Amino acid sequence: MRMSTLVFALVVATGTTALAEDTKPDNHAELRRALGEQRKVNLARFHDYRRAKVYPHDWDTPDGKPQMVNVWRDPEAHLCAVATLVHLDGKDAMVDTIAKDQNSIQTANLTDGPLVDWIMTSGFTQEEVVMIQAPTEADIQMIEAQERAEKRRIKRWLAREDNRLASVYKTIETTLETGRIADAGLDLATARLAQHPELAAALLAKYPAKN
Repeated sequence: MRMSTLVFALVVATGTTALAEDTKPDNHAELRRALGEQRKVNLARFHDYRRAKVYPHDWDTPDGKPQMVNVWRDPEAHLCAVATLVHLDGKDAMVDTIAKDQNSIQTANLTDGPLVDWIMTSGFTQEEVVMIQAPTEADIQMIEAQERAEKRRIKRWLAREDNRLASVYKTIETTLETGRIADAGLDLATARLAQHPELAAALLAKYPAKN
């Protein structure tokens, strides 16, 4: 899905999620504030991830060609952007479980489970997390040269792919930092989290109100 489509879907979803005064919980403002704090943390972590340019690549394909697939953790233990955010949030058990059982997990298809719970408290909406979980994309042909030449070609491809992802991530980061998108995202994330009191309570405890 194109980024513009995802952003449009986010705005539409926000508009169709009724946040009328009579449906807001008493702690709505506090939830939104706490989600905003967590969003800032995750945006900073995503910024560092993008700048580091250490991304996962999947070479475990039948014909040996790189393909466009979601890779949670690659054979060299490189984590995708979403997995990195989950890891930095101290949830390594979840990272390991997903890597073992659902290494090609697609956040767009999730409806429940631990990762959905994490998304609800991340400060991002699920639509925004889908944006962050950009799959890798390959544009080189099958390598047929000798082993040394093959390794050099693979290295060049990885550099191009990392540069491409860095550019995409920069655009996503800028989009997520845009005031209108951030406000819409936080409104929708708050409405969703308010429906899960235990998760909401845990986030509020993490970010108590300042006196």
